[in-house]
Amino acid sequence: MSISKADLKALMRADLLQTPPDGLQPLIDKLQARFGEALLGVVLYGSCRRIDDTGEGLVDLMALVSSYSAAHGKSVSALFNQQLPPNVYYLEAESTSGGRIRCKFIVISQAQFGRRCRGGLDGYFWARFTQPCRLAWSASEDVVDQMANDRANAAQLFARRAARLGNAELSAEQFWVRALKATYGSELRPEPPGAADKLVSHDLPFWQSISPAAFESIEFIEQQEKDRFSITPPASQRWIGALDWSARRIWSKYLNILRLLKAAGTFANGLDYLAWKVERHSGVRVEPTDRMRRHPRIAAWGLVWRLWREGAFR
Repeated sequence: MSISKADLKALMRADLLQTPPDGLQPLIDKLQARFGEALLGVVLYGSCRRIDDTGEGLVDLMALVSSYSAAHGKSVSALFNQQLPPNVYYLEAESTSGGRIRCKFIVISQAQFGRRCRGGLDGYFWARFTQPCRLAWSASEDVVDQMANDRANAAQLFARRAARLGNAELSAEQFWVRALKATYGSELRPEPPGAADKLVSHDLPFWQSISPAAFESIEFIEQQEKDRFSITPPASQRWIGALDWSARRIWSKYLNILRLLKAAGTFANGLDYLAWKVERHSGVRVEPTDRMRRHPRIAAWGLVWRLWREGAFR
């Protein structure tokens, strides 16, 4: 293949710079007021990226910051974010149309985002930010350039790990559907059937465009024709892949539980968010009590135990 890492970076940059949906500015204004000069960029990701009315649903944003101390000060929040990124928060603002616009946003430092896109067993960042997203605001062109480079690293890492899933001859669409299904298997509960197919089909030109460049450094992927790829990992790579994905399924579920516990203390109505999030993926609902809501950090452990007994995390 003749496509380079620079081409992949350019594709990721072009994706970032596509116009985001209208209506995000009130949220961006609040993030700027909250983090000041520590805020480097605001990225829109998730399903709301594909709709024009951001007033419907809960928008997903990433606040990219210069450092945790600059963003959080000397607090436990800075420690939590460093050791178990990202912190998750809730924010709402009055929209320009007079209604309310709501988001949950994650906070991650630029340095840690770069590291997590280059490696790590947990695919929270390198799988999520290989996917299309929009840069809603940035402090400088350097931020855009670094974000594009980090996402190119994420795509190459995701592709290599997905290629180790086994021999196959696949289109770009089929490759990424298989890759996303594998990541869903690392969640507390898998996404519903067809979720990966739907996600890729929404942005098929994007996945087709990045594939040759993302595959370029993988020696056991060969392009057969315009959109067909032969994946033939040797036995050693398949063995590494089997261990890698097995370990990821265990480790990621453990981290998911810890992140939910942490969100119970940082998210507005955090216990209700925790219960809703688990119900959304598992169908198991446990209603937090008023007493639990008054002491969310302590009560979160009891709520998780009750959800576990109900089968939410199996």
